[in-house]
Amino acid sequence: MGCGVQSTDELSNLEQADTVCGSGPTIKGVDVSYYQGNIDWAAAKADGVEYAFVRVSDGTGFEDPKFDQNWAGTRANGILRGAYQYFRPNEDPIAQANLLLARIGTPEANDLPPVIDVETTSGMGAAQVETSVRAWVEHVTAALGKPPIIYTGMYFWRDEVGAPDLTTSPLWHAQYSSVSCPNIAPPWSSWAFWQFTSSGRVEGIAGNVDVNRFNGTQAELMAMTTAPVPCGTIDATGGTIDDGDACFQGGGPQQYLRRIADAGEANDLIWTHTTEAATEANFGHWNLVFAEAGRYQLEVSTPAAYAQSKQARYVIHVAGADHERVVDQSAVDGWQTLGELDVAQGGDQSIHVSDNTGELLADNVQIVFDAVRLTRVGPGSGSGSGSGDEPDEPAPGGCTTGGGAGLALVALLAGLRRRGRSPLSQLSGQPDTSCESGKRP
Repeated sequence: MGCGVQSTDELSNLEQADTVCGSGPTIKGVDVSYYQGNIDWAAAKADGVEYAFVRVSDGTGFEDPKFDQNWAGTRANGILRGAYQYFRPNEDPIAQANLLLARIGTPEANDLPPVIDVETTSGMGAAQVETSVRAWVEHVTAALGKPPIIYTGMYFWRDEVGAPDLTTSPLWHAQYSSVSCPNIAPPWSSWAFWQFTSSGRVEGIAGNVDVNRFNGTQAELMAMTTAPVPCGTIDATGGTIDDGDACFQGGGPQQYLRRIADAGEANDLIWTHTTEAATEANFGHWNLVFAEAGRYQLEVSTPAAYAQSKQARYVIHVAGADHERVVDQSAVDGWQTLGELDVAQGGDQSIHVSDNTGELLADNVQIVFDAVRLTRVGPGSGSGSGSGDEPDEPAPGGCTTGGGAGLALVALLAGLRRRGRSPLSQLSGQPDTSCESGKRP
């Protein structure tokens, strides 16, 4: 992993057995260490890399000399980052965990959970390896408040670790293969990441590099990261989330997010140009956290002075699924309705709109990221459980035709009330289903 120290029990190509396919789209990423030398992260980003795992150390005896450089370079170029540690079971697991925690410091907005790289026994038996791994995982979980990721392979985890149940941690599966569906370590039933080659080629990285797939959508990848910032709660009657609030994130290359202070909700908004690209570069993302379950009407602000896109695609993320609504932002100078929906108490609910609308970059069409407004209209169905139907279908211009049933939103994220400017998210790019996968002069 990241060209870690070679060992006799190192992971290798794994033969096929029982397979577990991905759930749909996948997203491209890499993992690196000092073996990759100096990396041009801007070029890697342009080549479709959306996240990177960066090596902190090999046990406690060797700290990666490129960690600080790669840790800073990924974030500076809009690439989600996570740290990994090549784990040595014969060393003190708490000392190893503390080394990693000290190097990464306080997780920042949208950092991925750290990773324990389990691929060597260091001469220990399975029971000893399990005990050591479990101690590391529990210590990091307690320190960060969420479980780390475990990197391993099917046969190694089964035969050399004893297949313990640590499935509260997401699985990063190692298997170098061209197959569509990998065979993963028991007792996991699904994989979050899959390192499918150690000989990938990525712009900005000299020579071979490990390439990975994330199993899911962009919203699901974002859900794995550290909470962006403490996010305010929408009260029982409803509320508005503006682009200046902590629950809003504007992502992608910062130079293309134009901030305006003379229009929009609270006299500010963000706009950028639309593109015909297959993947997004810039986006607006509103995290939704509700104090109370119920049925709410959802609206978006589209000030005419800057809103020009006729096909802005809003994605409502609920219960692991994405539901799309296309809006003509130029149709209404003010609030446009996306529909009514049932929500649950809490969070893990969001609205997302991006620049890749299909409208040509050369036409200089502006798309606005301003505010969303939610107004309580009823108690909801099943106390927030929802019916599973779509929100009311918008008519042309974003107006609803009315009469539609609610959409279930499942709550997982707790919110803290806070209003203020938030750091901009670094996440950009839509899922790359090929996994093999500039902008604006």
